[in-house]
Amino acid sequence: MKKFFMITLMLIICSAAIAQELNNDIIQINYEKKSLAKAMILSSLFPGAGQFYANRKSITTYIFPLIEIGLIAGYVINYNDGLDAEADYHDFVDPLYNRAYQYDAENDIINDPMNNSSFYNDHFRLDDENTQHFYEDIGKYDKYLFGWIDWFDIYARGENGEFTSPTWIWNETTTTTNKITGVDTLNSDSEFYIGNESDYDLANGMYSGYRAEYIQMRRDAEKLYDKAELFSFGLVVNHILAAIDAVRLTKIHNREYLSNTSQLQIKFAPIFVNNSFSPALMLTKRF
Repeated sequence: MKKFFMITLMLIICSAAIAQELNNDIIQINYEKKSLAKAMILSSLFPGAGQFYANRKSITTYIFPLIEIGLIAGYVINYNDGLDAEADYHDFVDPLYNRAYQYDAENDIINDPMNNSSFYNDHFRLDDENTQHFYEDIGKYDKYLFGWIDWFDIYARGENGEFTSPTWIWNETTTTTNKITGVDTLNSDSEFYIGNESDYDLANGMYSGYRAEYIQMRRDAEKLYDKAELFSFGLVVNHILAAIDAVRLTKIHNREYLSNTSQLQIKFAPIFVNNSFSPALMLTKRF
């Protein structure tokens, strides 16, 4: 009988020890208090990582990474499309813009008898190389209009194809300084002019069909870059929101940890009474 009692006691002790160990493991794994700062930093760097650290079962653990992937894809696609569009308008310009025509027109304006100031002497600053400023300036400023081949063909091409001094339209300003406001048509037989007379005459020669098309191509490229920038802004927002959500999940987890570790627990444990071990039922509560 004594032997049976000792075996039973040992089984109770072992069962209590195993149960306590399992209980401790569950509490450590599921209810370990976690760092708010760590969760925030993880999701700030990699959206979803802080959620996985705090509560891998939360739906936001998987939503934020999916949003991140979508935003990255949107940025890459639009940025690369912008690069392609930019390359397209660079290729468009090369055969259609001639710096020699522009320089001839500049010199003709500077040396025109109607030019009564030094304004045009320092007015022109077109890059000699295909820099970013060059591609921007020829579409942005009217003063670089004269290098487009359709403008040259209509307003400055001679009978032999050489540059001929255009008929500049000068107007006096309030400061008695003469400024060019347009150009008279020189070659009405130009293939660019026929059928498009209203376009080229509307602004008295301050127009080029190729330039108008080029400006639209640049705008289209800029729209793609703007969309890519919006996606990059979305990435920043996604990181911020993920960090905030990671803190939220961590706070919820820690509240559950506190409620679990403070609840009433029942367990078996051996006690030493009258020089022998006896099993006992113990109630514990953490405050």
